[in-house]
Amino acid sequence: MQLKMYRCRICGDTYLGYEPPANCPFCGAHVEFMRPTQEYPADINKVQLTESERVDLDASIELELSNTRFYLGMAERKDNDLLSSAYKRLAKVEAEHCGLFCKLAGVPKPVDLSQPGETTGSWLSDIEESLTRENRASALYTTFAGRATSERLKEVWQAVSAVEADHITLDEIAKDHV
Repeated sequence: MQLKMYRCRICGDTYLGYEPPANCPFCGAHVEFMRPTQEYPADINKVQLTESERVDLDASIELELSNTRFYLGMAERKDNDLLSSAYKRLAKVEAEHCGLFCKLAGVPKPVDLSQPGETTGSWLSDIEESLTRENRASALYTTFAGRATSERLKEVWQAVSAVEADHITLDEIAKDHV
């Protein structure tokens, strides 16, 4: 076997491996978005935005910023190392989504992306809050994809919606570890 380079069509990050991963280790996009690097167009994120798409990207940025900070707050808890670690990783994925949406909107990443936010104070209620956030994000991105005129934005919102649905599964699994 030979080591290969793959690039995620969604976030653009490069993965080194013998086979493409089941999910992008950076943004969580599914395997079908992991491509050989030569298949990644240099201008993939240069899109002409409609006013509606700009508003939807701004909403996406705010949502991912809020979720990143919430998960960073969960990761700071010291009473369950397994869940702290899982939500620390989830915060990184959400921060990657925020950065992607900023790139598409042509704006800098928020400076407070690494600041932990408030949590509810208990694992069970934090996980319930996470479920609410992830269901909202998945549905919202499906809506945004449905009304986007840019094929690139449709692709990104559909892929990120699927990743958010994966996070719902994580929350369901996390309940067994409280």
